[in-house]
Amino acid sequence: MKPGKDYIGLGVGAIIKNEKGQVLLLKRPDTITSDRTTSGMWSVPGGEVKFMEKVEDALKREVREEVGVEVEIIKHIGYHDQILTESQVHWHCQSFLCKITEGKPRIKEPSKCEELKWFNPDNLPEKCGIAHIIVPLYKLGLISKSEYEKRLESTPES
Repeated sequence: MKPGKDYIGLGVGAIIKNEKGQVLLLKRPDTITSDRTTSGMWSVPGGEVKFMEKVEDALKREVREEVGVEVEIIKHIGYHDQILTESQVHWHCQSFLCKITEGKPRIKEPSKCEELKWFNPDNLPEKCGIAHIIVPLYKLGLISKSEYEKRLESTPES
């Protein structure tokens, strides 16, 4: 049985900001499994919460595994239920605003990430994951309501 497909998955995502106000995004390759909700799209470091693991610990573990840095959680942004009817996927996503406390971001899992880049919130790339990037940035007030609505209309199910 697969989380997010056979039962609701619990996931975490890190909105990592630097001193310039930029956010760290990673590009998921098209080659990752089709049940991944951001295949071929930009996302944030994060992943599945393991059984008996606190969401904050899962977030720090996932960031360390994917981009090789230690982070401090600044605040809990909130949650978003990612229900994708076309893909038959359901994740409960918890997002956190973070800052790097140790290390320099690098790709540690090339099968899950093909590019890593800092972006200004007012100049995001196309194909940003809705639940992973757009919703948290909107909740933080880093993108406008019009940008949020435009992304909802123009972005593939994510």
